[in-house]
Amino acid sequence: MSRVPPSEELPEQHGQAEFLAALFEAMPDLYFMIDRDGTIRDFRGSQSAELYVPPEHFLGRRMGEVLPADVAARFTAAVARATASGELVTLEYQLPIRQSTPWYEARIVPIRDQRQLVCLVRNITELHDARLRLEAVAHYDSLTGLANRSMLDNLLERSIRTARRNRKRLAIMFIDLDRFKDVNDSLGHAAGDELLKQAARRLQTALRDSDILARMGGDEFVVVLDDLENTDDASAVACKLMDGICSPFHIQDTEILLSCSIGISIYPDDADTSSQLLGFADTAMYRAKQGGRNDWRFYTADMTEAAMEHMAMVDALREALDNDALTQVYHPQVDFVTGRPVGYEALARWTSPDSTSVPPSRFVSLAEQAGLARRLDVWSLRAACKQLRHWLDQGLAPGQVSINLSIHSLNGGNFPQDLAAALAEYRLQACMLQVEIKEIALLSSRPNAMERLRAIIDLGVGVAVDDFGAGFAALEFLRRLPVSTLKIDPAFMHHIPDDEERTNITNTVIAMGRALGLKVVAKGIESAAQADFIRGQGDIFGQGFYFSQPLSADQLGTLLGGETALAATT
Repeated sequence: MSRVPPSEELPEQHGQAEFLAALFEAMPDLYFMIDRDGTIRDFRGSQSAELYVPPEHFLGRRMGEVLPADVAARFTAAVARATASGELVTLEYQLPIRQSTPWYEARIVPIRDQRQLVCLVRNITELHDARLRLEAVAHYDSLTGLANRSMLDNLLERSIRTARRNRKRLAIMFIDLDRFKDVNDSLGHAAGDELLKQAARRLQTALRDSDILARMGGDEFVVVLDDLENTDDASAVACKLMDGICSPFHIQDTEILLSCSIGISIYPDDADTSSQLLGFADTAMYRAKQGGRNDWRFYTADMTEAAMEHMAMVDALREALDNDALTQVYHPQVDFVTGRPVGYEALARWTSPDSTSVPPSRFVSLAEQAGLARRLDVWSLRAACKQLRHWLDQGLAPGQVSINLSIHSLNGGNFPQDLAAALAEYRLQACMLQVEIKEIALLSSRPNAMERLRAIIDLGVGVAVDDFGAGFAALEFLRRLPVSTLKIDPAFMHHIPDDEERTNITNTVIAMGRALGLKVVAKGIESAAQADFIRGQGDIFGQGFYFSQPLSADQLGTLLGGETALAATT
């Protein structure tokens, strides 16, 4: 062992006392000498503001006579453990000091060959608060203050153990806010965050203090109901939760109407592990969404197989979009005067990996549920532009091609930019393309949808209102935007001209379109009688199976090359 140089040694006679005094003064700790029975024999330290009582009130007295009873009991136990083990013992505690309750750490160690112990006390309030903040980050959702997924796992495991021990049932409820993404897209993430906080408070209000509410992430929440007597109790709670969410929210001076879908699984009826119960509740929630949203469903065994099939179909559709594996067909729009096509509606088609043709209504719905609707819109845009360029390079004149645009591309995303890029890439004039937007989409669109629609029109691309007539509130959009085409809801074609009411409505819609100076297309024409009726209105275009089924690109190329008429011009 190396020896300290003589010049650096402490003078044994007078230097040690001064050194120790300076050391005590510099250190942030309080030093106590304690007998094994808890009597406080000595005190050192400069942090007198941290003392519970002045030194004259505790020197020579036992801790139980000085400290609050609960703290004194913990100190006494710690001194006993240190004495018995001969090792360091620590404890943390709070004391009321000058109208606050700081946290302290005491480190107690016995002095060898003596019947006394040294106790070092330090204020650790900042450290304690930092630990609490870290624990909150680890176990609580920072936005809503609810338990997060990690904490939920622990709480749910505990609830299952309690239910198993007491032979009780419990319910797990998986809650998803319907169309929450539309709020984020239209009003921004700040509004979305405020909506989540308000929704969390409403859900909490509908529950008992003993119930567990956690946020899984995004717009998904989980409720755990302990001591469930019967499934009707879970249904009653689901009703209360839905009622709370359905009341209007007011955010950024905007009234927001929301609903939620709830899936419910029961322990031990459906499963006995937390992961299975959560998964089954999630499956039941998606079944509620498929049923029209704003509803709840209890899990049933047949849902698992259906959910697996659903997930497989979503994965297959995503892969088809990745690999450009969809196809497009084209439904002609016919000029009644010449009988020749004047434009075509591009329609996506998909054959699944097992070579089954999937109905458009099925895979479009899948795309919307899986968040793929915008990708499908962009795929349709690019496929139509690519085919248009191919026809033009062959010297054909296809006229205007229409693509369908979902509400999702109106409420969010970058569709106008995608549209401009596709037109430039395929060297197309904007007037050769038209986007079709269902009237119901216009009625349910958010404020920023108008900006995107104007951006599309500013490019020179035509805009058609599809399935018009079901909700005349869309007239406001027609007045404010230079929409070019009105496509009559095919439902009005049924039983025309024999059904007088439908005939009158159709005449009204046609007159409305003419008054606004719009091109009018009657969809769903399937019979000669319907065709004759529409033809009789004059200057109206038709679309339907009476003229043609949707055509493949090759079939349409042949039609364009031969300039074949699709209907008699009588």
